[in-house]
Amino acid sequence: MVKVPANKIDGFLRTLDPSIRSVLFYGPDEGQVRERAKALSVSICPDQDDPFRMADIAPSSLKDDPAKVVDECSAIAFGGGQRVVRISGLTDAQAGPVLKYVTDPIGDSVLIVTAGTLAPKSKLRAAFETTNTAAAIACYPLEGNRLKATLQGAFQSEKVDIDHDALELLASLLADDTASLRSEVEKLCIYALSGDQPISIDDVRKSCGDQSAHTAFELAHAVAEGNHPTIQDITDRLLVSGDNPIAIVRNVSRHFDRLLQARGNADQGAPLDAAIKSLRPPVFFKDAGRFRQQVGLWSSQGLLMAITRLLDIEKSCKTTGSPAAIMLQRGLLEIASLAKRQKNRR
Repeated sequence: MVKVPANKIDGFLRTLDPSIRSVLFYGPDEGQVRERAKALSVSICPDQDDPFRMADIAPSSLKDDPAKVVDECSAIAFGGGQRVVRISGLTDAQAGPVLKYVTDPIGDSVLIVTAGTLAPKSKLRAAFETTNTAAAIACYPLEGNRLKATLQGAFQSEKVDIDHDALELLASLLADDTASLRSEVEKLCIYALSGDQPISIDDVRKSCGDQSAHTAFELAHAVAEGNHPTIQDITDRLLVSGDNPIAIVRNVSRHFDRLLQARGNADQGAPLDAAIKSLRPPVFFKDAGRFRQQVGLWSSQGLLMAITRLLDIEKSCKTTGSPAAIMLQRGLLEIASLAKRQKNRR
């Protein structure tokens, strides 16, 4: 079976095709990988604590016991019911016993495997995508209209209203981890119970203010202002707390995209304040002064150079053998140096 199309994933998770014996969830959105794997597991076995129908295998155990996958998947549940066998965080290097089972399944258990980002040539990914009794589901961060539609649907299901601009801001804050998205929506819904007005931009800022996404906004400002010490401090904190380097660089990229949009409007003759006010979502009022200074500091050419460098950083984090954290910090510091050169030209 080939990879499951995005528009059919929800139905696939609710009712698994009886011919499917193995399912792989992979991709950079770890929260979405976990959520989807759990949703499928629950649809097969609602009682996730049932020791006779649920089994977990540690990837590290497969080297010494390669037959464990077949043994668990061919076992029959005491009392009946279909078994679920889970392997979390599998890599290509550990995948040998799994590949053997996927191509020649035994028993009626469902094997659920999760993994991180897998290249198109990955042996693990290829096996699940090309075997008739297996399926692969890619989990990438929600972006653009898909992200906003998901957020809007989550609020509607809770019968909570949210302003358009507040929804735009929330989407920019939570664009890279579905797990964070769900928790922030839940928190905002609880927050909304204290009033009878739609959720506003200020509500979103207050609710998300203690989250790493808010700290990432501070990082974006620091990069645009050329503040090397702050960049080093914030990236250290974000990385220690487990934030994804790609998610961090994308947040900075969104900030520079907004700077370029405002700078471009000003270059075409719009007053600077009007150019900034035209942005959607609007600049948070507490950040307006800093944002105005940054637009005044950078030229359109300089912003284009910075955005190009940010794209290079994201690509390096995905494709090179160097640690992503080092690539991230080095690249952001280089852009900060470019900001200082912009100051010298003014």
